[in-house]
Amino acid sequence: MRGEHETGRTRHLADRKPPAGKPGADDIAAETGFSRFYLSRLFGEETGKSFAAYVRGRRLSEAAKELLSGAPDILSVAIGAGYGSHEAFTRAFRDQFGATPEDVRRRASEQPLRFVEPLRMNATPTVPLDPPTTDTLPGAAYVGLSRTYAIAGLGGIPEQWGEFQRHLAGLDREKVGSAFGIVRNAAPNGETVEYVCAVPAGRGLEAGGGLTEFRLPDMKVARFAHKGHIAGIKATTRAVFEEGLPAAGLRPVGPVDLVEHYGPDFDPRSGFGTVDLWVHVAG
Repeated sequence: MRGEHETGRTRHLADRKPPAGKPGADDIAAETGFSRFYLSRLFGEETGKSFAAYVRGRRLSEAAKELLSGAPDILSVAIGAGYGSHEAFTRAFRDQFGATPEDVRRRASEQPLRFVEPLRMNATPTVPLDPPTTDTLPGAAYVGLSRTYAIAGLGGIPEQWGEFQRHLAGLDREKVGSAFGIVRNAAPNGETVEYVCAVPAGRGLEAGGGLTEFRLPDMKVARFAHKGHIAGIKATTRAVFEEGLPAAGLRPVGPVDLVEHYGPDFDPRSGFGTVDLWVHVAG
């Protein structure tokens, strides 16, 4: 990725030829210092595709360029792109470009190839953040509504909250207290992530009817705050992972990636109020 806003740790990644192996979200997360969840979410938001699909497209694009340059041995190109057989390479190549490697090498393809090129990301506005505090979030049980999303398609979360609010209808809001949005269990390949709308167990909401009870462990968390309308929470989350955590020398870890705490001053009807953002960090 390249752009005026990004850090030096990520700028060099787009300039590389993709490695011959199959780098996963964990590999790039370790190199950049971002969590697997955030790295995958960033790719999905900016490109409309998963990290794995982008890497696959980049490898195949470089392979196609080699073939167009007259590479004599397709199997060598396939192996260099991380495929163990001519057949597997041909299937992936046809899915990506709609033509076989042989057609491309002979320049017999009737359609131009749409290469996946290095990303160039636009600068984003800086969101001011107060330095985080760190604390231990005690382990506790929650009852919530869980959905698993493709990382490139998180647009269903507002509707998920609307459905969850219907489960809360009729309960004593003072007894229910705070609500939580919990991001966890990002898939190793960066394709999916789980989001749970939840309240602490024992506050009047019971498992069943689509709701499940689960427990979060004790976690060291870095506490940030999103202020203003809820529509801006995506920009604040980006600032937390790209600026706030690195500046504080903190490293995010999973499987719980982020906890959104909707406290007493948050108004779900207007969308205004403070949302605490708690990031699980190495301790």
